[in-house]
Amino acid sequence: MEPQPIVVPPGQGHRIGNVEFLARTVDTPRFTFGIIEIAPGRELEAHVHNEEDDAFYIVEGEMTFFFGDEEVTATPGTFVLVPPGVEHGFRNDNAEPVRFLNIHAPAGFDRRIGLPD
Repeated sequence: MEPQPIVVPPGQGHRIGNVEFLARTVDTPRFTFGIIEIAPGRELEAHVHNEEDDAFYIVEGEMTFFFGDEEVTATPGTFVLVPPGVEHGFRNDNAEPVRFLNIHAPAGFDRRIGLPD
């Protein structure tokens, strides 16, 4: 079968929890691309992706990223790239949700969190 473009209208991505995937592993083995919303007060504990880059682009709100003892505040327009093997986590310390674009490369993140093909 010849490759075909994929067009995802607004709000029509594949959802699992607070993640809307626009590009999935089944679409391309090179990366996953999603829009993620983090509720006020929510924290994702420190973790490591040994085999993939994890990239974030803040669209709305303010996110606190942590890398070991270092903390970085990311406001709209901030880009964060976490290379493989770097421990990282993040939290929303504010009263408003945070929305960000997220890329994992290579693909597979969607499958790890339970999104069916």
